[in-house]
Amino acid sequence: MDKELLEIVFDNLYNGIYLVDGQGVTIAVNRTFEEMSGFTNAELAGKSLYDLVGPDNYFTGSASLLVLERKSPVTATYSTKTGRKLLVKGRPIFDDRGKIRLIVNTIWDLTVVQYSQKIDADTARSQFLSEEDIITCSERMNEVIDLALQVAITDSTILLSGESGVGKSLLAKLIHRSSERKGKPLIQVNCAAIPESLIESELFGYEAGAFTGADRRGKPGFFELADGGTVFLDEISELPIHIQSKLLWVLQDRSFFKVGGREATTVDVRIIAASNKDLAKLVATGGFREDLYYRLNVVPIPLPPLRERREDIPVLIRYFLGKFNRKHRCYKEFSPALVRQLAAGQWPGNIRELENAVERLVVTSRSDRIEPTRAFGLASDPLLHPGQTLKEMVAGYEAEILLKAQQEYGTTRNIAAALGISQATASRKLQQALEDKERSAKAEK
Repeated sequence: MDKELLEIVFDNLYNGIYLVDGQGVTIAVNRTFEEMSGFTNAELAGKSLYDLVGPDNYFTGSASLLVLERKSPVTATYSTKTGRKLLVKGRPIFDDRGKIRLIVNTIWDLTVVQYSQKIDADTARSQFLSEEDIITCSERMNEVIDLALQVAITDSTILLSGESGVGKSLLAKLIHRSSERKGKPLIQVNCAAIPESLIESELFGYEAGAFTGADRRGKPGFFELADGGTVFLDEISELPIHIQSKLLWVLQDRSFFKVGGREATTVDVRIIAASNKDLAKLVATGGFREDLYYRLNVVPIPLPPLRERREDIPVLIRYFLGKFNRKHRCYKEFSPALVRQLAAGQWPGNIRELENAVERLVVTSRSDRIEPTRAFGLASDPLLHPGQTLKEMVAGYEAEILLKAQQEYGTTRNIAAALGISQATASRKLQQALEDKERSAKAEK
């Protein structure tokens, strides 16, 4: 295949492509990325992502920098200073020596542009920047996201399952924003938060004079408001049985009767449901309609709990630490020992619990450098670091020892004498530890 043909293909792919070398320097972006980001290839090529990433910079985050750190595929969402929301899947290409030669980033545009008199461009941009991001280097979560992207372009009903706090609502947003419906509303409904006496009128609306206290003009329900878009029914296991039968009708015929109504209302909506309970077991005990379960379970997507994707915990800690440092205008950092401690926790509340723990540590610590704690029911400094190999754990402990030795003894000669190694070994290993520390600090910015 000749060079001209390759360039034509590169520039006409549906997805954006962002190529990065093994040092984090931008090689090239394709035309699709230029269109979705608002940045040109000439503007980005030759620039290091370490200089492009950060608050009020080109990008709020980078999958490539995480790939360089983790040496494995990474999926992440981030925003641009041009007000775009992007999903990036970064994949490393290794040379014969096992070093990263190239990172190929495939990019989806998740931006929903709906400007009006009440929402201008600056307001929309601030909304994008305040949204939660998806960040994962877990193989299981990458498989989940791949499946979500695959089915997003269809209109199939999706059932998300998993414990509380695993990210079901984030995934629902990702599916909607990756679909042809992304320019239409996404209505999120927490079925457990609406009183049983009101849930029918909230979901399906009511006609004028339908009941005492009703608005004289009537009121559209969530399904009508979402026409053309998506309805996300969270905690669907909490729906009363009589409402389940009405929802079944919507799934079958895309129509329903409002409370007090005599004519069917037809809507064009996609339904994404989520539950932290086992709906199959609820069906067996009579707590959930069997026919509705099968209608919802067209594309089941289970999300793993955080304890089964521990490799994501350090990455999430860094993300939340940066988030809360900006929110509370402080400059706290977590020691490697504290990160290991948090990574060893069970986190029954999953990502939500971890996020709350990070914020609590940031706002309650009097020191800028936060060390291990006995909070959260964790050991003070666990020896094992789940999710890392023995080689990675030993390298991490060795780097900590060398950095502490530098503070204690100063010169490499004194460090070598204290640790019983040669000065050349002390110098080489200390240099590597300092480079790793600098790389980690840049990635946190």
